[in-house]
Amino acid sequence: MFKKRKNILLSLIFSLHLLGVISSLFRPKRGREFHLGFHFLRFFSWWSVHASILAILAIILIWWENKKNPSYFSQLLVLVATIYNLVIFAFILSYFLLGKINSCGFWLDLQLFSWHFAAPLLIILYFYLYARIDKLKAKLIRTLLFALISPIFYFFYVFTLAKINNRPTGSLSPYMRKYPYYIFEWIVDRKWNILIVNFMIAAFAFISLCLLMVWTKLIYDKKLKKQRKGFYK
Repeated sequence: MFKKRKNILLSLIFSLHLLGVISSLFRPKRGREFHLGFHFLRFFSWWSVHASILAILAIILIWWENKKNPSYFSQLLVLVATIYNLVIFAFILSYFLLGKINSCGFWLDLQLFSWHFAAPLLIILYFYLYARIDKLKAKLIRTLLFALISPIFYFFYVFTLAKINNRPTGSLSPYMRKYPYYIFEWIVDRKWNILIVNFMIAAFAFISLCLLMVWTKLIYDKKLKKQRKGFYK
């Protein structure tokens, strides 16, 4: 029963993330002439796309290993994917509470809910109920350093897009202007001091989230272990 519920949850997470990526991939930017290359560049500039790719890869690895105690890399990938999805959920929830999310029609609203609300919550739920972090805890410093690889890659990917074509008349500019994350608007405006400060803040915040997730997971596992011991007495 435990394994069955775990696989059902993994299948649901996998499906929601895959559906979100596919629907976003085949929906070009409105009001702009379609250009396949620029469309893909912008597509991979979204944090939510990277979060879904990480989640999908983590689930594939879990199914492929099919172990009670997964490998270090599998545990790390689940942790990073969970943090990415936690950031998405917090970002979208804040926009919702501030009234900055407008309705785009039933199907797009449904996709937004399933991809940015339901899918992140489900992978967070999986992390606490089924994920293992014993190998991450044993090599905590290495884990924190490795966890930074993906967000640093993401940061410099978007940094490069903004840097190589920050002219208003540039062919890539319409795809990157009014980017929803303010830090990259600063990149376009060449506000380097603000950029450096925010990069350091973002890196510190991501490491803090890693520590917070590991710490709360350890507390949850310890509490669950005590409950199970009390149940079998």
